Amino acid sequence: MNDERLYQIALQFIPMVGAVTAKTLVSFCGSAEGVFRAGKRELLRIPGIGPATSVAIMESKALDQAEQELRWMEANEVRHIFYTDPDYPVRLRQNADCPVQLFFKGSDTALLNADRIVGVVGTRQPSSYGIAACEEFVEGLHTLNCVVISGLAYGIDITAHRRACALQAPNIGVLGHGLANIYPSQHRQTALRMIENGGLLSEYPFATMPDREHFPMRNRIIAGMCDALLVVETAEYGGSIITAELAHQYEREIFALPGRSNDPKSAGCNRLIKSEKARLTDSVADLAAAMRWDESGKNYGLQTLLFQEISPEQHLIVDAVRAQPEIPIDELSFKTGLSPGILASNILELEFMGILRTLPGKRYLLTG
Repeated sequence: MNDERLYQIALQFIPMVGAVTAKTLVSFCGSAEGVFRAGKRELLRIPGIGPATSVAIMESKALDQAEQELRWMEANEVRHIFYTDPDYPVRLRQNADCPVQLFFKGSDTALLNADRIVGVVGTRQPSSYGIAACEEFVEGLHTLNCVVISGLAYGIDITAHRRACALQAPNIGVLGHGLANIYPSQHRQTALRMIENGGLLSEYPFATMPDREHFPMRNRIIAGMCDALLVVETAEYGGSIITAELAHQYEREIFALPGRSNDPKSAGCNRLIKSEKARLTDSVADLAAAMRWDESGKNYGLQTLLFQEISPEQHLIVDAVRAQPEIPIDELSFKTGLSPGILASNILELEFMGILRTLPGKRYLLTG
């Protein structure tokens, strides 16, 4: 890995710097390396960076921790994916709260940008009805060439992963901890099979433990990476409902399997349907029709997300970069006529949408 990778990984070890702040820093400094080479005066000019954060950046031991992370990754064949990289999940990058970087262990990073991705979530204690329905859905999704994504948890998650593995269908498990461990440990064998024809994905350094607060954060990756989210069985409150609410916020299609009105395991699905946040579905045919994944072979998955509305200012930036790839920031400012503050905020937004990529030295390139 190159030196820039070291600086990118180091960003996550800086105290007081989360994903959104890290992206802002990279946008203003031109690269992750630029963040660590910036002086205090330069850092303080960046919106949202105060004295305490600037000191944390300059005095942190982040680079030492990043070197340890890199050594472990190389020894364990783990791939690092920064949010400006071409193989970062395009769907996920469109959300402002997306992770600044991901760690992937698996067969092919291209799966993260597959044409069709469906998230499958549900209760940790499913009924026999829920298990059978989950397996049937996974089988149907396989025939539609969908990649299944879930959280490797007990219940519906592991049912979906195991059925996909049995079919040799690609599926991805998003972890709420680092890749050095598998939680729960009972799912280790399934996880190893997933690596052969799918993969494991995490935003956390390799030694991060499965702490409770990490799992709601994990859910936003599942919700953000999919075209559609299928909720098989869930109580009225819990992780599956959090994932569904996030998917609704990200404007993803949500499908829920209905159940009996007095069944606690179906209360969450029934409420999602009643509130019109989810479509009622009892078959893959329903889901395929709603997603327009028809038999003609037409695909309305990833490509529909790429045609986005952008502002007039963003059009100016895109047109200037298209005319002159790797354009420097000063020349971009001159050609667009935008003030530094407006230019920087719109560049950051275009990066979030996966349209623009920042290169070292504050130069810019379209990702497409």
